[in-house]
Amino acid sequence: MAVRGQRWGGVAAVVLCLAGQAFGATRVDLDGAGWTFKTTLEEKVADVVVPHCWPASEQYRKYIGDAIYQRDFDLPAVEPGKVVRLHFDAVYDVASVWLNGRKLGVHEGGYTPFEFDVTRVLKPGKNHLLVEVNNTPTLSSIPALATSHGSRDYPLYGTAAGEGIVGWMPYGGIVRPVSLLITDAVYLRTMKIDASPDLAHHTARITIHAWLHNGGSAAALAAVHGTVAGLPASFPRVRVAAGGDAEVAWSGTFMDAHLWSVRDPFLYDASVQVPGDELTAKIGVREIRVQGTELLLNGKPVHLFGANRVSEDPKEGLRESGAIIERDMEDMLADNMRMMRIAHYPQAPALLDFADSHGMLIIAEAGNWNMSAWQMADPGIRATWQKQMKEMMEQDWNHPSVIAWSVGNEYESFTKDGIAWTHDMRAYTLGVDPTRLITFASRFTGDPSVNTGKDEGSQYSDFVSVNIYGNYAERFDHVHALYPDKPVFVTEFGKMGEPGIHDPERIKDVTDAVSAMKARPWMIGGSLWTWADYRSLHRGTPATGIRYWGVANLDREHRDSWQVVHDLFDTDFLEGK
Repeated sequence: MAVRGQRWGGVAAVVLCLAGQAFGATRVDLDGAGWTFKTTLEEKVADVVVPHCWPASEQYRKYIGDAIYQRDFDLPAVEPGKVVRLHFDAVYDVASVWLNGRKLGVHEGGYTPFEFDVTRVLKPGKNHLLVEVNNTPTLSSIPALATSHGSRDYPLYGTAAGEGIVGWMPYGGIVRPVSLLITDAVYLRTMKIDASPDLAHHTARITIHAWLHNGGSAAALAAVHGTVAGLPASFPRVRVAAGGDAEVAWSGTFMDAHLWSVRDPFLYDASVQVPGDELTAKIGVREIRVQGTELLLNGKPVHLFGANRVSEDPKEGLRESGAIIERDMEDMLADNMRMMRIAHYPQAPALLDFADSHGMLIIAEAGNWNMSAWQMADPGIRATWQKQMKEMMEQDWNHPSVIAWSVGNEYESFTKDGIAWTHDMRAYTLGVDPTRLITFASRFTGDPSVNTGKDEGSQYSDFVSVNIYGNYAERFDHVHALYPDKPVFVTEFGKMGEPGIHDPERIKDVTDAVSAMKARPWMIGGSLWTWADYRSLHRGTPATGIRYWGVANLDREHRDSWQVVHDLFDTDFLEGK
């Protein structure tokens, strides 16, 4: 289908993994008051409000282990033939869910949504929900206890030497909303919108994939409808077996496509519906690709800067409201932070919604954080990571702000297993979504064992991402010597310390780093570690429990370096020169 005279824009879904934002479904909120909480070390329960994040409380700041959440709720009237799903937006980290004394299942991964079909488990009247939550990092969890080493001090293969807890707080709890979703038997699991512009002819090829599930006991013929920028998208009718899944697709060509960009983040509405269910998205059109040592957005070279943001609020922890996310992202945007590997784990949809509507570029990363070779060789860990990566991608793949998928951070990329991980997980990720670039954050390009690009996993990155602290110019040049035909992005740089407002050492460090990046045309930008201070249980953290890395402190007060970063991060690309 070709539609003329329409201006159309980019990819930005509010789609959640599995169910998505089911606006057509009847939603019954189970968050708020009515929950109780206790750790397994306590006898008495406490009344809490969900979302809830126990390490946000000083009483439980250092508690790592099991906790029990429970509540009763009354089931509203449900028509015969309807399907009811129990949906969690996120629980950190491992959730074992029981309803009316029956175990529904276990979900591992603290940042992505999941759900269970509870149609046959619910009963009229009062129901009892129990969620056991564990926030313990292990050698086989994602993220895992850190065990990576350089070649100089490499332990015997398989040794957990110097293992460390994750660098941020393991914020245990039911950290995002809980609800019941009531739909017809056939409902929408998720949808994916791909927009491929033809920059020369100002057109765009749009493809919508929708995945359906039949939770009923009989096969059904499903009628799927959609709209893109107010225009109809016609899908074929599809038969969905009882308990089965089906996929439908639609493609069309739009003329005079309005591109999504940093300076003009143009978005339109799209939706897919079946009777009783609907998924909606903000969509747009943009092209991201690598050409030689340049990163091109809609055919124009990108040179931008940003910062990592640890997902927490000083009072609420990981229980981040939309207002908290908007407050933080507004401050980052005001500091000219536009392009970043935002963190080591999936982000709340509200953060990517903000990035979409404000023209920010995000490298999304799932949690291979500092893994050793022997961890990456383990089939079980590989399968767990792939599951969590796919969950993140299904949640985020309609956001135009997401330009690349990162397959990890600071893992042993100089080893045979680390190189194999990069190769294999690149292939896996592109198999799920072939429309974005692949990278990972390496800290081992300078390892003594790395003499050529073939000695390290970044050979499989579309653009090289490096974490570098100090001696910037020399180390940047070494990376370029290894990979002379690839762009280089600095996923981490900065300086810890100076808890006060005045931070001259940080100012000098960041100035040296950014000046070195700007002097090298093959460097496409950098992402400061970090925008704001954050809490941590990681070794080396001061007695206050706060790691002082930010240009803003834990309470979001600006240090002197904030204004310096504002000026340094102003680039020709941002100014449109």
